[in-house]
Amino acid sequence: MAENRSIFHFKQFALAHGNPGLKITTEACLFGAWSAQFPQNNTLDIGTGCGLLVCMLAQAHPNCQFTGIEIQADVAELAQTNVAEKSNIRIHSLDLARATGQYDFIIANPPFFINHLKNSIDSKNLAMHGETLGPKELAEGIHRLLIPEGKFTVLYPPVGMKQFEAEAKKLGLYINQVCSVHHQAGRETLRLMAQGSFFESPSVKQNLSIKKADESYTTEFINLLKPYYLIFD
Repeated sequence: MAENRSIFHFKQFALAHGNPGLKITTEACLFGAWSAQFPQNNTLDIGTGCGLLVCMLAQAHPNCQFTGIEIQADVAELAQTNVAEKSNIRIHSLDLARATGQYDFIIANPPFFINHLKNSIDSKNLAMHGETLGPKELAEGIHRLLIPEGKFTVLYPPVGMKQFEAEAKKLGLYINQVCSVHHQAGRETLRLMAQGSFFESPSVKQNLSIKKADESYTTEFINLLKPYYLIFD
């Protein structure tokens, strides 16, 4: 297995991350905390990476069952090691096309560089480029694996979200809630966190800033991450 790993410590768990794959990001942690607000039972994490999202959701919903799938075998092995002591989390090394089952909740932080200059490191290419799991493939996977009454959440930059939403709508999947993430109020949108389902409804929109003008964290960010981050006592 690849070297050069570090450990990210949360309040109730710790994760080895870095190589293989990408390091844990603030946006991914925010997405996991935001997604935890939605009801869950049998949950699928598409492209689980080091296991961040399933660990965050399992902390919030300890009586639910979680499955993570990861296309890169060495990354899946890392995630399996990270969740080895968690009886309600299972990690499988397989791509979305081969995934089976029906899930009440699906979460995905998919590759987000589409038609972008590729990185020289293969693991980063897989984690960051949309050729392996584009918006169309993700929408089709969610459509196939989500129960009729289920919900899903996805994280994309604005362009990627627009493409995903268009593909999802063709399949009868709709975005019901969108949260725009900004570094500070008034700045450009860094990411969009969206919740969707098979039910069409007016989309609820909100904005969330990570930091204030003085670079201290906003109350909204602290409230979401307080159950997880050691720095928020």
